[in-house]
Amino acid sequence: MTVEKIKIKAVQKKPLNELATLMGNLGFTRISYSKETLTIEKMKGFDLKGQPQLDYSVLFGPNNIELGYNVPPKKNPRARLMEVMPVFLNVLQLAEDYYDIKPSAIYFEINTVFSEMLKLTSKDAIDFSTELSEIQAKYKSLEAKYSDLLRSSEENARILLECERKRDELSKRIEQLEKVSDEALKEMLYDWIKLHGGTINIAEFAKLQRMSVSRVEEGLNMLITEGYIKRRFE
Repeated sequence: MTVEKIKIKAVQKKPLNELATLMGNLGFTRISYSKETLTIEKMKGFDLKGQPQLDYSVLFGPNNIELGYNVPPKKNPRARLMEVMPVFLNVLQLAEDYYDIKPSAIYFEINTVFSEMLKLTSKDAIDFSTELSEIQAKYKSLEAKYSDLLRSSEENARILLECERKRDELSKRIEQLEKVSDEALKEMLYDWIKLHGGTINIAEFAKLQRMSVSRVEEGLNMLITEGYIKRRFE
């Protein structure tokens, strides 16, 4: 998996201990705080080795704020950028009392998101057009909401969670456009494992089903995460 980063200039105005406490109440997986830096991380699921997978992280430094986000295999980087940007904007809103952040510092990143959206909608896959039009409309709504957030800091925690929920919904819609849906893949894998005595040869299954090994591993990881199967250690 690839980790992409976005960094904006931001001058820290006061210690981050209270911000660390605020972030600790919002459901982040891991928080690390030192005298001048604060790191928050959100994990999403586990790999086949049982290690937690990074969804995104935000590093608050003395002179900048950096977003790091994971781009899974086969995931469209443009679509992934659209997923994480609303969350990053809301995190910045939560930090406004602790940093001097000029709107121009984040304007380029917002503009990039919408430029990528326009590129995405220019694809020639007709089946995508309706779904992507709806996604574009929703992100325009999020842009308007960000403008409002620059003028108000009320209900930051609720808005952050709401944007994450919307991001997850859009992610599921995009994934449903794949040739084999997650649900269909999980059912195929589960049936195979039952017919083969609780085992699976990933390469053989991928070859027979004409799909990539990484896609098969994603399906197995979903079954493990959801508790349908367990890893067998040698």
